[in-house]
This record gives sequence, structure tokens and C-alpha cells, in this order.
Amino acid sequence: MDQSNSLRRTIEDGGIVYGARASTFSPTVIEVFGQLGVDFVWLDFEHMGPSPYDSRVFEDLTRAAEAGGTELLVRLPSGDPPLIRKVLDAGVRNILIPRVDSAEEVRKAVEATRFVYEGRPGERGKASGRSSNWGAADGYIETEDDEVCLGVMIEKTTAVDELDDILSVPELGFVFIGPSDLSVQMGHPHEKTHPEVLETIEEITDACHEADISTGVIKTDPDEIEAAVDHGHQILRVGGDLGSIKATLGERLTTIRDDN
Repeated sequence: MDQSNSLRRTIEDGGIVYGARASTFSPTVIEVFGQLGVDFVWLDFEHMGPSPYDSRVFEDLTRAAEAGGTELLVRLPSGDPPLIRKVLDAGVRNILIPRVDSAEEVRKAVEATRFVYEGRPGERGKASGRSSNWGAADGYIETEDDEVCLGVMIEKTTAVDELDDILSVPELGFVFIGPSDLSVQMGHPHEKTHPEVLETIEEITDACHEADISTGVIKTDPDEIEAAVDHGHQILRVGGDLGSIKATLGERLTTIRDDN
């Protein structure tokens, strides 16, 4: 298995990565996305899909990503350290933890990704799974700590209240902003563009950039994607398999039926 992580390298160098969600969890879709030039494939194990505790699930998924030349970005159900370790050992490099509340919670999650953390032993255990080429990788411990990247979703008011402390957690890779859940938390469900929600998103974005933490958002309109990049966001999820099927095939069928 390739030991490098192009997503982490790109955002640390100040670049932009564009990704797409694979709701089907299909290795074929992941490989095709990679061949199209998609930088990362978003796999949402928080709301759907198979159990992330079954490490066999990731063997075909990580192989497909490697074959297509893309990275996986895996959203887990929680920041449970045993789950984080198991998913990393299966070959995933980029992990996203949803619904965080506190800096201490984030710190425990990040520490679970590291063999060495802040100059002392971290909480990751050495294994012989796919991430280590089944135990044959050279410099495995050093490489993993240099390549693995963990981000968190800021989508709860509790996290907003403790944002400065969260952003100060060592080795936090990025922040992804979740407007849908944030709107619910703020008492404006389904109103992602409510002025109070937009103001809070702006505050989150500014705080992250001031702390030199990369940010990510979901945008599907080309003009909105361009505006997000101009605003300093580096991780853009710009579509997905099911949405693309609906849009492309739906429009085509409507045109055909209207013509006949």
C-alpha cells in the first residue's frame, strides 16, 4: 500500500482539494472518481454504510482509491479511540470526527492517531494490517505519524463555544463546517442561510484561519465553489455519486420524454 497522503500534503502546502461523496460505497465508483481527477472520496459512516468496525470493509475501498489515484476521507460515527485505531490500521489515512463538543474530546481522538504525540508515546498501537503493508512497511511508525490526518466537524454550539481551545489541539489536521446540524443547534432547522447561522459560520472560518487550521465546506454550485476557495477554504466537497446520477439521468429522461 502507498504510504503517502496527498490530501494532507496538499492542504499543508496551501493547496485546494476537491472531493465527492460515494454514497454507494462502491469500489468501482471510488476508482472512477479518482480517474476523473477527484482529490478525495468522502465516505460517510456516520449516517450510512457498513460497520466501520469491520476492517475488511476497507480493504477493497482503500485499494480502489489507490488504483484511481485518490484519497479517502472517512467520516466516522464518533471519535472513539478504538474505532479510530482500527480504521487507520485498515489503511485509511484521513479521518473526520463529527459532532465534537470539547477540546479534550478532540485531543483524545488525535492522540489515538499518533504513535508519538507531543514528544511522548501516543495512543496508537502497532499492528500488521493493510496500513503497514501487512507488517512489511519500512519506517512504518514515523511514516504514519507524518501522513495520517484527522479533522473534526464543527456543527454544535458547544464546539463553537470552545472553538479556540479545540483549534489549539496539537496535530489537528483540519476543520469541516457543518451548517445543517449547526442550524438545528441554533434553533433554525433547515435554515442554513439564516443570518445568525451565516454569522456563526463566518466566525468559525475566521478563527480557523487565524489559527492556521485548514477548513472545509460543501458546495455544489460552481460559482459558490469559486467563492469558497476565494474565502480561504481548502477542502471542498463538490458533489457525489447519487446526486450526479439524479441530475444527469433525470435531466436526460425529462428531455427525452418532453420531446416525445
